[in-house]
Amino acid sequence: MGLSSAIQPPARMSTTEAVAAAIRGNYVFHEALRLKITNYHALAVLITPKIDELTGRKAKLPTLVVSIKRFSDSMGEEREAQLERILEGAKVTLTSGVTEVSIRASGVPPIHVMNEVLKMVPKLAAPPEIVQLPGVVKVLVDEEDAKLVEAWLGKRFDVVVGGKMAKVGIRVSRKSEKVFGLASFITELLFRNGVVVQSAYIGRPDSLLIVDERFGARAYDVLREEVGR
Repeated sequence: MGLSSAIQPPARMSTTEAVAAAIRGNYVFHEALRLKITNYHALAVLITPKIDELTGRKAKLPTLVVSIKRFSDSMGEEREAQLERILEGAKVTLTSGVTEVSIRASGVPPIHVMNEVLKMVPKLAAPPEIVQLPGVVKVLVDEEDAKLVEAWLGKRFDVVVGGKMAKVGIRVSRKSEKVFGLASFITELLFRNGVVVQSAYIGRPDSLLIVDERFGARAYDVLREEVGR
């Protein structure tokens, strides 16, 4: 058998498969369709080069528009099915007696504040949770450590110490890491069950929720019940 006969041509997708691949591969297109804020014809024009590449033939705009509409119509059912299982296999933890300390510095980059926080970590009783946001660094510690942070950094930065909170940790399973909508699903689930989330730091696979201490046990129970469904 010659070399040329041994090389197989790349597999080509159907138009429907190519449209799905192009949209799923672009977060902006996917979310615009999900939120129903895009024009099918305009989107068809944008993805035409990608469809031509995936199918190996010149795409026709009317055909693409029909395929995009079908994909859009299927997104609602697909999304609901994914969200129903988004916490399947997740691990949930609860820590009470947490204080959220917000540290701001006018005219100083947040990274500088972060470095100052890290310098004092060895002085704290337990390793803190540290979150850097635009313009503010938040440190989650117990009440005694919150006083140390305030005393150490309060003379140089604007330090605000919050009240008693609870920390809810969530680690989703690997199969749920790429499902869109984790933040909205969790906050809406808790809100429907009477729990207001004060702060949410959503990541993959780990997320962190801060709630008023009186809501901590309730938030934990609601999430554990959803995991067990």
